[in-house]
Amino acid sequence: MKRLSYIYLLLPFILFLFGWVRLTIALPFALILLFALYKLLFTNYQPFDFAQGKSPLSTFHFSLPTVYWLLATALWLLLSGIGGYAFQNWDHNWRNVVLRDLMNFDWPVYYAQPKSGPIKMLVYYVGYWLPSALIAKFTNWQAANFVLFLWSLFGLLLVTHHLASALKTSPLKAALFFIFFSGLDFLGPLLFPKDYPTILPPITHLETWAGNLQYSSFTTQLFWVFNQAIPAWLCIIAIARSGAMKQSPSNTGIASDKEKEHPRNDIILLWSLCFFFAPLVSVGLLPYVLIELVKQTDFKSPFKHLNPVIILTALIIFLLSFFFFTSNTAAQQRGFQSLPLDKFLAFFLLEGGILWLALAPSKFRDLRWIATGVLLAIIPFIQLGSDRDFVMRASIAPLFYLMLLTGEIIFNKETNHPSLIARYSILALFALGTFTPIYEINRSIYRTFDYYFISQDCACDFPTDPVTKLDQPSKPEEEHPGSLTADALPTLQFMADELSQNFIANVRQTFFYKFLASR
Repeated sequence: MKRLSYIYLLLPFILFLFGWVRLTIALPFALILLFALYKLLFTNYQPFDFAQGKSPLSTFHFSLPTVYWLLATALWLLLSGIGGYAFQNWDHNWRNVVLRDLMNFDWPVYYAQPKSGPIKMLVYYVGYWLPSALIAKFTNWQAANFVLFLWSLFGLLLVTHHLASALKTSPLKAALFFIFFSGLDFLGPLLFPKDYPTILPPITHLETWAGNLQYSSFTTQLFWVFNQAIPAWLCIIAIARSGAMKQSPSNTGIASDKEKEHPRNDIILLWSLCFFFAPLVSVGLLPYVLIELVKQTDFKSPFKHLNPVIILTALIIFLLSFFFFTSNTAAQQRGFQSLPLDKFLAFFLLEGGILWLALAPSKFRDLRWIATGVLLAIIPFIQLGSDRDFVMRASIAPLFYLMLLTGEIIFNKETNHPSLIARYSILALFALGTFTPIYEINRSIYRTFDYYFISQDCACDFPTDPVTKLDQPSKPEEEHPGSLTADALPTLQFMADELSQNFIANVRQTFFYKFLASR
């Protein structure tokens, strides 16, 4: 699973390398990456002994729980709207148009490249779409969405399989725990009522109860920003397992002790890949990376066991991604935002703080628990860009670790619990948090059922005239009535509103365009 995860994460960057970077730079960098991938896949690799009946699938059994795991994960993905087979929330307008432009424009995507004046380029976290977009160039939009669905399913299966191993439980239990884990958003409209969201009908977007402050549940992340969420989740759980797992040598094709004794190479490379797919998430992940690196480093010989090829690969991924993303000046607005104390306390406590405090008796010595609390407390005060995307995305890593710490209490029988009351309190908080993903899933089921079985075809024509602006949604459950997919944007080429600047940049004077970008 570790090897499959690296292939899954590195393939999009290799496509980015040959699509966005000059060939004279891409070729040597690609050779370094491929050599690093070879080292990751085959160092200390013991071939499977087929003569003895051992195979790559010898440890994978198609039991009934395994089938349920596959079905539950596939159903969750189906309801997310990825692929266009179920209702798509408003954010899919932007997800769809990025994939469409990657399909219809040459790589890199230039919207305007005059001899003088602004050179407009798509500068966004495009990595996750590249395998699907490449297929689309030889097929069509429907094939691209089908490949995107399969690519996403593969990623979710990797994430939940790793999570099951980390929590020492079955993949089915891990997947269900992951799907329904959330903060106490349900209490927000009850304690602080406003026009929207409301408790009824049970399809509202509960995440917005605190206005523009939001710590999104994992189901919300999948249903709204899957392109960042899925690869980030995989990087996070792989880093968590690299730091915690020690495997004994075996003849099953799994990495040996020699490879597992010094996981710093894995951790550094995985963080750089997280930066490529979701840079804001990687900021929230960085404290956990530093914790693991400190734990795994022998300071008498700090550079021992560092693989120079893998470290160089991580540096290449980080620097190219950094120069590419900083070509977009939309995120140059940064600083600290003041919050009223009562609003901050309500947000912090309901969005994870109460659960974090409930974990204190058994986890207060755990550096991961400390880092989680600190991050969840300070992230709301940080402003990056014109909106509050930093709050929603940088919180993904601490929320993931909060979920891991909670799962260790729930699933790991060996954990020393301070009392039975504390354990049941944690279970009760988990149960109360399930309302948020249930509302997200309910909205998708309601709108999808309405589209296929109740409402008449809206006869919505795909917009052909240039679209320059897309208004923010008021109520997600009422978006694009009579239509399943969010396709308000034919292309980003003519967009001129503030939100579109997150995707389009004038790159003429940037380092990436001058010295790295393919023309």
